[in-house]
Amino acid sequence: MRFQVLGNFEVLAGDRVRTPSAPKLRKTLALLILRHNEVVSTKELIDELWGMRPPSKAVRAVHTYIYELRRALEEPPASANPCLLLTRPNGYLVQLPRGAVDLNSFRALVKDGSEALSAGNPARAGRLLARSLSLWRGSALANVDCGELLEPHAAELEESRMRALELRIEADFQLGRHQQLTAELKALAAAMPLHEGVYAKLILALYRSNRRGEALKVFQDLRRHLISELGLEPGPELQRLQQAVLAADSTLDPPSAPQTPRTRAPSRWVVVGPPAQLPRDSVDFVGRESVVGELTRSLRRGTSDTAMPLVSLIGMPGVGKTATAVHLAHTVRRDYPDGQLFLSLRGTRAVPLSAMDGTEQILRGIGVPSEELPGTLAGRIAMFRTWSSGRRVLLVLDDADSVAQVDPLLPGGTDCAVLITGRSRLYGLPGARSVRLGPLAVRDGVELLRRHVGVERIAAEPDAAQGLVRFVEGLPLAVNFLGERLAALPTAKISSVLEGIQSAKGVCGLSELAAVGLDLYGRFEASFSRLDEETRTMALRLALMPRHRFNSPEAARTLGVDGAVAELLLMRLADASLLEAVGPDGASPHQRTYWFPDLVREYATERGSERGLAELPPVDPARKERFREESRS
Repeated sequence: MRFQVLGNFEVLAGDRVRTPSAPKLRKTLALLILRHNEVVSTKELIDELWGMRPPSKAVRAVHTYIYELRRALEEPPASANPCLLLTRPNGYLVQLPRGAVDLNSFRALVKDGSEALSAGNPARAGRLLARSLSLWRGSALANVDCGELLEPHAAELEESRMRALELRIEADFQLGRHQQLTAELKALAAAMPLHEGVYAKLILALYRSNRRGEALKVFQDLRRHLISELGLEPGPELQRLQQAVLAADSTLDPPSAPQTPRTRAPSRWVVVGPPAQLPRDSVDFVGRESVVGELTRSLRRGTSDTAMPLVSLIGMPGVGKTATAVHLAHTVRRDYPDGQLFLSLRGTRAVPLSAMDGTEQILRGIGVPSEELPGTLAGRIAMFRTWSSGRRVLLVLDDADSVAQVDPLLPGGTDCAVLITGRSRLYGLPGARSVRLGPLAVRDGVELLRRHVGVERIAAEPDAAQGLVRFVEGLPLAVNFLGERLAALPTAKISSVLEGIQSAKGVCGLSELAAVGLDLYGRFEASFSRLDEETRTMALRLALMPRHRFNSPEAARTLGVDGAVAELLLMRLADASLLEAVGPDGASPHQRTYWFPDLVREYATERGSERGLAELPPVDPARKERFREESRS
């Protein structure tokens, strides 16, 4: 039995296709195959299949899927590639020989090809790498609806494919096949119009084919495109290449003969130009003028000559942290001409990005070949900090989970800057400036609606437009969603849409928003799941209080704890962007007034009621003591 992941996910038994037709069965088996000979826990399977909203009988459903897969994979005992789907404590394991999965063949060929290229044997390298690429039949896992575990696997596979292609092109260059490469490189450049490394190879191939004028035209076309799309000039490597072409520099000439094998090749990084990884800036970005202006000044000038600007944007789910960070990054990108790096840390996912994987993505983004990546985290940190020293680079770390996740990714140059987003405040980053993003003001929310539906519809129903913004508490995610919904219904009245999603009592409702396609439940679930069990339980009990606004003594009485424990709890919830707080400047926790945003409170009330927390007795003494100890530390 053979399994293919380099394209559509397929299961082959001889000449017969045994690929599961049911999407969830196919997804379950795909994850087990990608991690064959390794235990996949039941929790991981549930996370992949249902994300943050698993059904109440998810474990039973997984057992059923495994039973059906075992039946589908049954084969004669004498099969050349027996597939064993085994039950293990807390999970399952697919036991397979290496040759049963096309991914293993691909990786082995790429490894051998890379080693042959480093040893000075481009002919052998080219053959091996071409064979590796021939195994691909389309995008990785193309027929699988990838969830939060499979999605990173699929992205990593596509990166590996691109790396193999780059190595094969390099082998062809070393063999003097520049004329044969021009057509392929033109197609790649058309598919990746901002990839400076591809354009550098195309320019070099054209120059070596005695098409110098065409090579210079490619540079000019790319320059115009970069200025038009990003407002940026080509990177210094490409500009040096252009000057070398103009001067007919002999260093650009092809090798007189293929290189003879050698035992060791000099280190060679792939030239990709300054990284430009920022997502597209939103054309619908509104408001935040004060925050954007203030943070723009912070990112353009550090707090001192030796301090790297370090800004952390925090806020509740849907408040627009990523959009604001991307807008800020585009505002200051010209101040960081050596590159802009963007990395999603997946802090609210079941499995956040590890520091090891994060450093790999950054180093790959600046052109470090996979064979030159250090094998240890310390080595990768040192390589990136050495590279960034003396450069002006902007690093955006989106959806951060903890300081331990962020700290290894920080650059080493004081001329760099870092912009972090996350739901919780990060303590332990010296010099970091934390800014909490609140909801949009009503006028800004109405302006955001206007960008979607036009001036006339807003002018016709100004009160309904304001009511819609207030209904979703000014959350940009929700306002954008409702604006897109209204734009798709050009004859619908704003007031009708508002009435359609309001509950009978006229308050905010997660279920009403979910009914029209906006699921905030999962986002709040992710935030609460990051809390420890004691904190989560007490937070849900606070949400069940009759009073929507409360202070520290009132919270202490409700929970049956002393003031220090209540203050610590309230600080934790505020740091996690689940509670709002107001009070005089410099006020201590017991002088502040706290409240849950309505949508958060509705989620917490529903979960608290499900668990019967309203009827629970006060917190037990052991929990009190744990919180007291933490409040003293």
